[in-house]
Amino acid sequence: MVVAPRHVGAVAAYVAVVVVPLLVAFVPPRPAGRAVAVEVGVAVGFVAFAMLAAQFLLTARFPRLAAPFGLDWLLKVHRVAGVLAVLALLSHVAILVAVDPAFRAFLDPFDDLARAAALWVVLGASFGLVVLTVWRRQLGIPYQWWRLSHGLLALLVMMIAVVHVFQVGHYSAVGWKMAFWGFYGAGAAGLLVWTRGVRPIRSLRRPWSVVEVREEGPAVWTVTIEPDGHDGMGMRAGQFAWLALDQPPWHIDVHPYSFSSSEAEAERTGRVSFTIKELGDFTSRVGEIPVGTRAYLDGPYGNFVLAPDATAAVFVVGGIGMTPALSILRTMRDRGDRRPAWMIYGAPRPAEIIARDELEQLSERGTLDLTFVVEDADDNWSGERGVITHDLLRRTLPDLSDEGVQVFCCGPEPMMDAVLPALRELGTDARRIRAERFDLA
Repeated sequence: MVVAPRHVGAVAAYVAVVVVPLLVAFVPPRPAGRAVAVEVGVAVGFVAFAMLAAQFLLTARFPRLAAPFGLDWLLKVHRVAGVLAVLALLSHVAILVAVDPAFRAFLDPFDDLARAAALWVVLGASFGLVVLTVWRRQLGIPYQWWRLSHGLLALLVMMIAVVHVFQVGHYSAVGWKMAFWGFYGAGAAGLLVWTRGVRPIRSLRRPWSVVEVREEGPAVWTVTIEPDGHDGMGMRAGQFAWLALDQPPWHIDVHPYSFSSSEAEAERTGRVSFTIKELGDFTSRVGEIPVGTRAYLDGPYGNFVLAPDATAAVFVVGGIGMTPALSILRTMRDRGDRRPAWMIYGAPRPAEIIARDELEQLSERGTLDLTFVVEDADDNWSGERGVITHDLLRRTLPDLSDEGVQVFCCGPEPMMDAVLPALRELGTDARRIRAERFDLA
């Protein structure tokens, strides 16, 4: 991703979080006379420590940190950095054990049971973090249970790492260094408490109520909520929020959903809507939610929004990933925004196209060039068939090298993996692409 000059500060802050601990570790006093290979192994360990601490920052829901890059990019960084942190941790252990057999005692339960047990727990928990994230779907782990275990395992690893630095003592022998490592550990714990505790508790002061639950198609429902005793939320079309329905805001069933309603409607009535697909977890009961049910929101987040200076908008969406695009199109309609827009919308079957009549009406008005692509249809279907391909994008969309064209892409992983490279090949500058995947893990 290309980083604009105004975003350099956020990148620099992340780099500082990762690099500063390494610099602090090797500021005197530190042990003398150690082999270079040992110092390299130690340095790799501190890099792993710092990258793990930065993971808590990346997921702390700070709008100013996330806004420049977008959810998709931020989650990619989080996932890749997590894997690299675990590899650095394993390298730290492997290097030290290889260059000096004395380090094997750290992992020997017969030498020091408590120390060895803690370090083996760290290795196991770190490995578990990667496995449960990369293969969550294949293992059949529900999102909410993955989210709970992910935070707890990461915090466990971080706390044991801080204690390990203190116990070894070579790089925390003076008070200011001990305070520094303690600050990192407390900071990681504090960010987790802020994200999973403080923010949800704050949302208790701004409750919402369900005013409508409407079926959109097979296993797809739109839930509309209105503020209860407050002015609502200053959302922008295309953004998302964490939604708790009939649950306290810190419950594990809290999920992020994109707004599907118009920004203009939210300004006029305070109401916002989410279009939710039944996926086998608590969402399987979304159609049964009664009017009047209490709800809570944390947000809004995301930069999946149409820029004021964009001259045209292109949407390439799949399945339930069309909801943020629908929010933008509804907002353009309600505000009389006549900028041209193109949409390629992929769905498994014609019956699963969400808001089909509404989209076709926008197309008939001449403001939306609409293309449906379905994988499975009978002979009555006259539209495109199959999946969204490079050729279809080339045939259907305008000149993507035009600097005024803003491109939005949202959908399942396979579609995103195929479409994003194709969009860049067709001339879209990475800075003009807004992408979100409907898979937070």
